[in-house]
Amino acid sequence: MTNERKFGTAEAVYLTTLVIASKAFYTSIRVMIKITGTAAWYMTIVSCLTSIIFFLLISLVMKRFPGKNLVEIFELVTGRFFGKILTLVFSAYFVYYAGSSLREFLEMIKAYNLPYTPPSLIIFAFMAVVVVLAYIGLEGMVRFASVIFYPVLIGIALILFLAYPYYNVRAIFPIGGYGIAETLKSGFFRSSAYDEVIILAFIINSIDGVKKFRKVGVLSLFISGIVFTSNCLCNIMAFDYTMSSENVSDLFQLARVIYFSRFFQRIESIFLFIWILASLITVGLAFYIAISSFCKAFKISNHRPLILQFAFLTFMVTLLPEGLIQLAKTNIVVLREYSMILVYGIPVLILFISVIFGKRGDSKCLKSVK
Repeated sequence: MTNERKFGTAEAVYLTTLVIASKAFYTSIRVMIKITGTAAWYMTIVSCLTSIIFFLLISLVMKRFPGKNLVEIFELVTGRFFGKILTLVFSAYFVYYAGSSLREFLEMIKAYNLPYTPPSLIIFAFMAVVVVLAYIGLEGMVRFASVIFYPVLIGIALILFLAYPYYNVRAIFPIGGYGIAETLKSGFFRSSAYDEVIILAFIINSIDGVKKFRKVGVLSLFISGIVFTSNCLCNIMAFDYTMSSENVSDLFQLARVIYFSRFFQRIESIFLFIWILASLITVGLAFYIAISSFCKAFKISNHRPLILQFAFLTFMVTLLPEGLIQLAKTNIVVLREYSMILVYGIPVLILFISVIFGKRGDSKCLKSVK
């Protein structure tokens, strides 16, 4: 693939964490609070731990086939025909992910910031940047993520810290929420909110080995878990779980209520800045992985000629939902509650098949697992 060079552990963590944690800006916090009530803040810890377990299982697959990415492993275990089908399923999923994430961004920015701007103008402007990122390639996105990682993280921390006068610790009680059974069940399925970590399996050769792959994945999931947990906890304390479950974006609402004086208020401009940056990386990387996996399946060395075709497909997915309600009930539910069946399920199934039939990679790249 064009421009898929090696990069460091820290850069890989920045990239993966931004893609996973960017959901804190959207409707994820609201949905978690609506499902589990006051238990949302530790329900996402259950989701994080579940994702770490699945990721460690996936790392066993990668360890059995050193030097191979997930696309190549599919073909080695199931054969070329079924391997290509599995790869195309993931490619289609990432197109769906990119289009749905862009539509969620569109609905929120129209609700809060640009209510009179034509939706097509926002989509085209956003997609133009995504196309440029995809054209530059993975290395360019990694460098971009390295630049914006700390501003985004500091921006989120600043919003949560400045809203402290509105926190009421008693709002987290009853701490059991809607029951421990519902919390555990939702925590398991909401591990889908962390499943972007699978992207590392497609670009493992750029990370340089399974050991770094495992380290990057666990660190990214851990940091993202902290971001989600702190966001849930702060929003429940600020708005109570009843109001938090009604906000479109709890983090944006939190930024709006911050007021220290007439000269220090309305800091949602910070939110807007970091939100757009994180969204560009999220949609851009999903868009790139969709093209990249397609190219790897058909042994296409240059992804650039396919950018416009995939941009059109992403644009069509963006237009599918009729509005925010349908988007939240279909696209977002699929991505953040049930996608783990596909994203975690297929690689784990491949692991079982490879163990049962004794399939392994060659010994040429065994040094990558040391």
